[in-house]
Amino acid sequence: MRCLFALLMVAGACCGQPKDPCYAFEARGDISIICQGKTTQVTHRGDVQSFAVSDEQAGLAFVTGKAAAATVVNLKTGATKRVESVDGVVSTCGGILPIPLGATGSIQELVTGAELTFAPYFRFRCSSDRRVVAGITQHDLYAGVPPATKLAASGDVHDLYFNVSPDGSRIAWFNDVRPLCVVSPPGHAECVEHETMSDPVSVNDAGEVLAAAGTGRGCDYKTSYNFTPARTANGGDDECLGIGYWKPGMPAIVFLQEIGRNPQWLRPETAKLLSDWSRQVKSK
Repeated sequence: MRCLFALLMVAGACCGQPKDPCYAFEARGDISIICQGKTTQVTHRGDVQSFAVSDEQAGLAFVTGKAAAATVVNLKTGATKRVESVDGVVSTCGGILPIPLGATGSIQELVTGAELTFAPYFRFRCSSDRRVVAGITQHDLYAGVPPATKLAASGDVHDLYFNVSPDGSRIAWFNDVRPLCVVSPPGHAECVEHETMSDPVSVNDAGEVLAAAGTGRGCDYKTSYNFTPARTANGGDDECLGIGYWKPGMPAIVFLQEIGRNPQWLRPETAKLLSDWSRQVKSK
């Protein structure tokens, strides 16, 4: 398995790579963005364990390893607030939602504070305009309100990490040992096998997916969100997670980054706001 990463990087170099991608990810406890060929480190903390960015709300939320709370930033004004009892965050429904560990029927969007409910779902994701909703009810994944189309059985979907594209045309999901899949309802899902996978997937309107996936290479872990490739071929505490890219029609996931977690697509204008905010924070 240690040769898997090298093979997939070669595959990505010759086919399947997105053109001029714009996305954010977390590595070594900090948020970075890659957009229009430029890489920018947004935070300089070393303790970010989860984050999400809302293109629609021009907002950023991140959770550190020090406390179960989210720092929420208005990227246009620089204003910040703290929201307690948040363990993780995800970009969906035109905003940023907390990822609750327990079942819940109502959830607070972190940027605006609005309460969202799509009964009978206890976990849900939706399009930016909230007209297309996918959710978990009785452990299976459905689309529609009320649930109309069964997309995946409970064993095929992780109830924390599925997602919907901004325009609602694509829905993506995976489970620990089950394939990563994308569907454009009412069509049939297209899927790909993967190694270890974690964190919410990010799927854009073209059906391109970013996911934190196992590379087959060993990493030395300081924490679950701060790790580096092992110095020896067979070393490391556990498998590295890298930023994987896949779209229907590709035979395998290819890697854009050798280490990283929590990837998500960004608009170029949002990437600029993140860069500007980062410079303002550093200058204080």
